[in-house]
Amino acid sequence: MNKKNIGIREIAQLAGVSVATVSRVINNTGNTSQETREKVNKIVKEYNYVPNIVAKNMYSSTSNSIAIFVLDLDNPFFIALIKALNSIAIENGYTLLICDSENCTEKEMDYLKYCQGIRTKGIVVTEGHSSNFYKQNIQNTNIVFHDRYISPEFSTVKSDNKKGIKMLIDYLYNLNHKQFAFVGWMPTIKSSLERKNAFEEALNDKGINVSDEYFYKGHLNMQTGVDALDYFCSLGNRPTAIVCGNDQVAKGFITRAHMFNIKIPDDFSVVGFDGSGQDYFYPKITTIKQDIQTIAQKLFDCVISSDDEAQFHIVDVSMVIGDSCKKI
Repeated sequence: MNKKNIGIREIAQLAGVSVATVSRVINNTGNTSQETREKVNKIVKEYNYVPNIVAKNMYSSTSNSIAIFVLDLDNPFFIALIKALNSIAIENGYTLLICDSENCTEKEMDYLKYCQGIRTKGIVVTEGHSSNFYKQNIQNTNIVFHDRYISPEFSTVKSDNKKGIKMLIDYLYNLNHKQFAFVGWMPTIKSSLERKNAFEEALNDKGINVSDEYFYKGHLNMQTGVDALDYFCSLGNRPTAIVCGNDQVAKGFITRAHMFNIKIPDDFSVVGFDGSGQDYFYPKITTIKQDIQTIAQKLFDCVISSDDEAQFHIVDVSMVIGDSCKKI
């Protein structure tokens, strides 16, 4: 018999028992004699039999798997979040499926159908464009959003973006900066828009109005930071403090500055948001650190919860002082 193709019927044939008996032994259900269990388990071990999880899930409302839809796998923050969530999932007997959505609605819809088809217990959807298709297409699957808001009936976990941006503004203000710019935000991505609005609010509280030319819209990636450096250098009156929507934008800005011998922090003070994946980056970026472990735990708790009531969690942040800012 081909060991690669063995199934439950072949195991039953080899053991001289019924398929139902083999099923009871494999799933550890029902009453079966010790002798029969040993006989079946010996064959299972000999042939390296692995149960067909997909077939098993066809007869179950859920499986022991959860999925995460990821906006940007190039961003160290999401890699760190995946690692933390995966560790928690494994500790609790779950398997984590990683779906690279790239902030594409069509991809998210395809992944959603797949996850529902394999009876995934729940789905974590990271930040991205808000879309009503989740509200229309969710069936028997728990879903929780990270830094994305769809409707009050879905659980949401987010960092305290407003507090984090205010901490950055206070820090730069105390370094005597008065000309602030904000780089990296999209009106359809809630987290980036929230940080941009918090930036304006914090400066208004200090009596500082920011001109439109000091806002640079773009995706939360290094390319936006690169383009922003070129743009601000073209202005007659340059800002001195650059607040970036995340660390990736800040890295792009600083990397481009190095190429043109523009010194950070002498020529620009630069801050970011996330606080992960910059151990070997120079200069070390002053940033807001998100509590990834707490975020992952709350996402997991929400996604496996049997409670129908939606939960809303705001996770605290902390500030990490680096070498990317200078007093003027």
